[in-house]
Amino acid sequence: MRLRINIAVSLVALTTIVWCVRFAVTQEHRRTPEFLQSKYQELNRTFFENSLPTARVEWADLTDADAMGRTIRESDDMFVILVDRNSNFDDEDLDDTVRHETCHIATWWKEQDMHGPVFQACMARIKQADHNDN
Repeated sequence: MRLRINIAVSLVALTTIVWCVRFAVTQEHRRTPEFLQSKYQELNRTFFENSLPTARVEWADLTDADAMGRTIRESDDMFVILVDRNSNFDDEDLDDTVRHETCHIATWWKEQDMHGPVFQACMARIKQADHNDN
């Protein structure tokens, strides 16, 4: 009986260790600039036929701005998307933030209200396609 308990405890401990290592590797992968960049490139390819300007996507601390993301226009053909590392914990939040900021690039100067109807249509189109995929 004692041997079975020891084996069970060992299996639980081993399973926990494997899960934690897998989680840590996944989290490290999410933190790379290439991972963030690939999200923008995929959106640009899928929804905008690669028509959006170049954008650099970076992790940032936007705590002071109380924002999950921010888009900055560096030049006519270059944007920077900043993604807050403190509020984009899970993949769903991260995806929503990059989509939101990508729609800002797609609708830049197309309307006075930066979250107006053109922006809302962009977001709805992406969300609808995401909903259809699920």
